[in-house]
Amino acid sequence: MNLSLFDRHGPTVQIPDATAATIGVFDGVHTGHQDLLRQLTASSGDLPTVAVALTAHPSYVLGQQSHDLWLDEADEHRTRLLAAGADYVAELPFTPEVASLSACTMVEALQQQLHLRCLLLGYDSRFGSRLHDDFPLLPSFAARCGITLISGTPFTFEGTAVSSSRIREALRRGEVSKAATLLGHPYSLAGRIVHGRATGRTLGFPTANIALDQSRKLWPAQGVYAVTLRTADRPDSPLPGMANLGAAPTFGIDKPLLEVYLLNFTGDLYGQTVSIDFLHRLRDTRHFATPEALQQQLNQDRDQCQAIFNQTL
Repeated sequence: MNLSLFDRHGPTVQIPDATAATIGVFDGVHTGHQDLLRQLTASSGDLPTVAVALTAHPSYVLGQQSHDLWLDEADEHRTRLLAAGADYVAELPFTPEVASLSACTMVEALQQQLHLRCLLLGYDSRFGSRLHDDFPLLPSFAARCGITLISGTPFTFEGTAVSSSRIREALRRGEVSKAATLLGHPYSLAGRIVHGRATGRTLGFPTANIALDQSRKLWPAQGVYAVTLRTADRPDSPLPGMANLGAAPTFGIDKPLLEVYLLNFTGDLYGQTVSIDFLHRLRDTRHFATPEALQQQLNQDRDQCQAIFNQTL
């Protein structure tokens, strides 16, 4: 079981003499994960903290789901864990071989590699092979190894624990505002701006076409959204706009696209890698009888977007 270790400066091989850790997938590094890392810091005393992050969803590796869709990209994931309070991120490749390890064996390996002295388990955390299940023995095993074992408490919203699956459900319904509340930040997709069909320009709505082919992230439900666009050179100066995520049925295009119209913007963004934050869903994607009917609807969408940004920006 080999870990890849990172700190705020990038990859590292420097391990303190003793650490406090928590382990999980941490998909999205949502508000529940952020609270768990706060609990880890509060419980660790002066020990440096480590977030041991699995690099694949156990349910995907074990064949319980067919698609390994994430709420963040790998580099984004690592950055968010460090920003949430972890001193180190230890990425653990989750393979069938790792899945076959018992809980006690895994903790023993973590102790050897991370000099583990304190382990915080999430309120619903359970790891290790079901075939060689020794998870109930973990408290006594940890005590013999000199590891303090702590149970975390759940972080709730509207009376229910925040979870990655709950956020995925919200995104699949297009509820991006709710997803942002659960995540603690807007949900985003990143990609490179490429040349498109120029159809929007003929309607008075020139769009930036975003290539997302390499993304590992879950797409929100198809529809029209109020969004902001952030460029790499101006990450703290988002540009307001509206986006169509999905097909373009009026023009007979079935392949999903992400097209962004920027409000009150002139300039050339071709070739740049940008990030799109989804703020509010306006409506479903639908077929219009004529381009003119679509243009009329786009005017209404733009006015609605402008009203949203007038209230929030």
